[in-house]
Amino acid sequence: MAKRAEYLSALPVIDPALPVPGGLRVAFAKHLLFNHFSSLCYYINEDVGPGEGIPTLGALPSHGHDDPLSQLDKYLNIENVDIYEAADRVGGRVHTFHFPKDDKYPNPHDYYDIGAMRIPEIDAMESTLNLVNHLELPKKSYVLSTGCEPHIYWYSSEKSPNGDRYFKVLDKIIAEHVMPGQTKFEKWVKEKDVYSTRAYLMFQEKESTGLFDQSIVESLCDYSDFQASATKPWHRIENGMSTVTDKMEECIGDPDWVSHNDIKLQVKKKCPVTAMKDNVGGEKIEVTVSESGKTRTEAYDMVFSTTAMGPLQRMDLKGMVDGFGPSPIKEKVLNGIRALSYDRSCKVAVKFKTRWWKDMYNNSEQKIGGVSGSDMPVSNVVYPSWDDGDKSAVLMVSYTWAQDATRMGSLIPDYSKQDPSIDDAVVAHCFEDLAKLWAKTNPKITIGFLRGEYVTHHAYAWSHDPYTSGAFALFGPGQFKYIYPEFQFLFCEGKFAICGEALSPHHAWISGALDSAYTSLMRWLVHRKDTERADALRESWFGNGVGKHVAEYDEELM
Repeated sequence: MAKRAEYLSALPVIDPALPVPGGLRVAFAKHLLFNHFSSLCYYINEDVGPGEGIPTLGALPSHGHDDPLSQLDKYLNIENVDIYEAADRVGGRVHTFHFPKDDKYPNPHDYYDIGAMRIPEIDAMESTLNLVNHLELPKKSYVLSTGCEPHIYWYSSEKSPNGDRYFKVLDKIIAEHVMPGQTKFEKWVKEKDVYSTRAYLMFQEKESTGLFDQSIVESLCDYSDFQASATKPWHRIENGMSTVTDKMEECIGDPDWVSHNDIKLQVKKKCPVTAMKDNVGGEKIEVTVSESGKTRTEAYDMVFSTTAMGPLQRMDLKGMVDGFGPSPIKEKVLNGIRALSYDRSCKVAVKFKTRWWKDMYNNSEQKIGGVSGSDMPVSNVVYPSWDDGDKSAVLMVSYTWAQDATRMGSLIPDYSKQDPSIDDAVVAHCFEDLAKLWAKTNPKITIGFLRGEYVTHHAYAWSHDPYTSGAFALFGPGQFKYIYPEFQFLFCEGKFAICGEALSPHHAWISGALDSAYTSLMRWLVHRKDTERADALRESWFGNGVGKHVAEYDEELM
């Protein structure tokens, strides 16, 4: 629910009284799938008989969010599984950076989350919260807003640019087209999904301002999710979000994790997949993997690909294309791989000698956390949701997305190849903006003061990451309608699935990865008529809990 408006305050005005319906994303997704399956029913594969024996599976996490399919496979006693990861770590966009051990400035929170960093307690996040609770991970309070953070809008004549007109437009849509019922909402979506938010505001609401590239429906879903969290707590994971994916990897390798399957599964890291081919005669998918400078090809009964679309596009898929379906479907799938929109995102974190910003909490009920918003290059400053007293502290001095991230990212070098320096351009520019943001404090925060407090820093641009080629899926006009449904099939006669957070209604969230994995695996089990494992999956704690499918899975549609 990152807010995409470039010139609005850091957070929208949250109105707890606004009757926002839950699950708007899922409702929209199911509406699209119902229409799509109805119009293309004659393309669906003929029924197949029950699968015999245990198939051989290939899973290609390749750096989305860490692939939860491996956990599901182990739980369901599917043993013949290979898991390929292109990077040297698991987790994908769940990525916590830990600063080097420092005896002079020690701190228990010497880290920041480069990717996912917070979980709101709303229905859409149920699968993530279930996972965290089942893994018994340390869940802590995340403070989104304190009301005392400084804000500055350097390029505006207003003290604080007012986004009320934009939010009122969304409130009006909810009141007039969502709350009256499904029929009216479907009619509105059919007419308006082709609009970008900018175009909708220009042609439908003449007085609205702002720059918005994403779909108006995407904006509405973002806003509805944010309103749903108005009175709900937010959480973080102690020691960073990578704790979640590290624990998942530990579980699949633990013979005692589930009593009925003692096999150890292992993620094969630094093993990028370079090509896939549908071996029609052999009823297999052939996967070519690069490992230690050598290539080899393995054959699988089923392959789940959870790669981001950028890396998937770079694979040699010419041997798979015919398995994507008749020409109209084939073309849409290939266009989806090529064209699905991803946003950009950058984060810059500085370790300071002291928590020099703590005095802003003196007159606030909250004593930790919060976000400062601005229209300067740093965009948002995120204050940590913990208090380590007088010890050193890590501050996210910049969190950007969209064009702000493109510009900030141009200043970020590859810190895996060079050491950070206080004189790096990215630090200099962030300190300039911080000094402006805090210029009215007493004593005044200056660039010289910040340089004196500096210990080290780290910065990351997701558009520079070869395993994601962007930060998170952000559907453009019409993409939810014309791209999302095409990927809710099994391809190559039930031997191949393209899944992952980008192809879930909850894209950009860990729940998107979890829900897509559940839905894709359930779809495959139903295709094979493996009712025993399908029933076991539904009765497991995965997804939305024991006896419940994830919200985006619909038995009637299946």
